[in-house]
Amino acid sequence: MCVIRSAIFFLMGLVSVMFTDAGGAALAGVTVVPIEESKLDELLGAKDNRLVVNFMAAWCGPCIDELPVLNKLYRKYNKKGFRLIGISIDIEGPGAMQPIVDKLKIDFPVYWYGEKGVQKFKLNAIPMLFLIKDGEIVEKLWGRRSERDLNKKFKEFLK
Repeated sequence: MCVIRSAIFFLMGLVSVMFTDAGGAALAGVTVVPIEESKLDELLGAKDNRLVVNFMAAWCGPCIDELPVLNKLYRKYNKKGFRLIGISIDIEGPGAMQPIVDKLKIDFPVYWYGEKGVQKFKLNAIPMLFLIKDGEIVEKLWGRRSERDLNKKFKEFLK
């Protein structure tokens, strides 16, 4: 009985260490979760909203390269009404993108919609950014962009 109790306390301690940083604070992290079409449509169609949607996949090098820049700009503009979500179109499910989101410490929500997103949104390239104002797509940007270009674009978008 004492061995079992010791093992349980050891495992609890190990789990605690795994989910805290050096200072003891819980690691928040973003979990890539599936999103239903109706919920996604609701997010994209919201009025009085400025939203950037980043379509990406774990196998897409330019998508991965762009994520740190998007994360940095999200942190910069988040408090100014800027919303950003990621949509994974990986066929393998949410688990394909999760290690990348974890490694890059992404702060914005990332959803998995799968390959059906390619047809629904007529994606002809990724990464693909949709800039949406008041429920309407006002611009589509395909391909990896520099931080300078995205910063300028997002600054204009928030006006």
